[in-house]
Amino acid sequence: MKLSDHDLLQIDEEYLSSLSSAELLAVSRKMLEDLKESRERLNRTPDNSSQPPSSRPAYLGIPVEEDEAHLDEDKEDASPDKKKGADDEGGDDSPGPSGNSTPPAPGKGKPDSSSEKPKGRAGKPIGAKGFGRTQTIPIRSTVVHRAETCAACDAALPLDARFIARIGYVTIDLIRGGPDQPGLRLEGTKHLFGEIACRCGHISCTGPGTGDRLEIAGRKTATSLSEWRIVGPMLAAFIVALAKRMRLSRSKVQEFLIDWFGLELSVGTIDNCIREVGLAANPVQDELIAELRASALAHVDETPWKQKGQALWLWVFATANTVLFCVGPRTRQMVMDILTEEFAGWLMSDGLMNYRTFSKRLRCWAHLIRKAKGLSVSLDKETKRFGSRVLEVLEYMVEEVKDGSDPPAAASILEDFQGYCEMYRDYPPSEKVRSLSVELLNDWDVIWLP
Repeated sequence: MKLSDHDLLQIDEEYLSSLSSAELLAVSRKMLEDLKESRERLNRTPDNSSQPPSSRPAYLGIPVEEDEAHLDEDKEDASPDKKKGADDEGGDDSPGPSGNSTPPAPGKGKPDSSSEKPKGRAGKPIGAKGFGRTQTIPIRSTVVHRAETCAACDAALPLDARFIARIGYVTIDLIRGGPDQPGLRLEGTKHLFGEIACRCGHISCTGPGTGDRLEIAGRKTATSLSEWRIVGPMLAAFIVALAKRMRLSRSKVQEFLIDWFGLELSVGTIDNCIREVGLAANPVQDELIAELRASALAHVDETPWKQKGQALWLWVFATANTVLFCVGPRTRQMVMDILTEEFAGWLMSDGLMNYRTFSKRLRCWAHLIRKAKGLSVSLDKETKRFGSRVLEVLEYMVEEVKDGSDPPAAASILEDFQGYCEMYRDYPPSEKVRSLSVELLNDWDVIWLP
């Protein structure tokens, strides 16, 4: 932008009228450049820029009555002011003996700090009555977890040995129906743990299994794996699919389970379930990275990702059979930690310099075509001409190599096109043109790799 907000605040009709013809022309040129740039920003879409598809308007095509929208905004803006004005008028209508407002009595202007109750710790007080589940879960089956061997002498415990149940819990799981009864249904299972006495006199006791534990800075409770959970494995996978694949919030997942299954789960239970599934799937990450490093062709891309108020990047590494998502900084080390220097396959990427460490690299033409489309719809003539030429060459090459053969005139076209890019690199009409021309020239051999 040529003109800043500070500059625009000083430009009005009176200022423009006071300028000479030459001065007015200079100001108009700057305003024209800013207007074109602003209009180009408004015309950006995922088709002609790097904006994600999610940036499209959710209700594109639905007309919005501007007058009604402004009217609603005026009403909302006016309501607090009117209310405040009424309160002020009400305060002025109570004059004292001298005609002024009555001063507050001593001690009534501010609340007595001694009368305020001291604030305690957040949450339920220790010893207070708690609140359990009010929904009754029907039990379809009971699983008794008996000890098979003695914990002391390792002798096999007889099946007819007396089992004394000590603890138990109920698990709700999602059951997929078969061909004769398709669909999904919820089923409750009671798990019992207890004691069995061995002939040696030792009493062996069973309990729910536990797994890994993960502590995260800033969280009061750690995420741990345990069988003592109300959510079964299939239901947990379904909740994760709703949250991650369908992009539903925790409260929306809760609403979905209530509406469609009649199951009441708290938001905290749903959140813990999602975190525990992520912890349980942690070993799968090593397998995905190993498959990624052994692939012959890997695609990589990154996009901005805000996490807990911190500006990070979401990385995606994809092969024919593997997709790995990572969140981290936009650095070369991030790529090297995943692929390492031992990666011997081809890497398909955009023009980010972090990828130039790898010698066997391919350029993603979708990024170049999208940038060329953005320049081809520019309001500047030279910028539009350059973008149209780049788009024309790229689309020609795509059409010519569809059958697997080299275009007959490819060498001469690329030679002329290289000189064309060098000219716009040295004498660019705009920074965007220079940026794309430099990008094409820096990766020339990679882009036109036969």
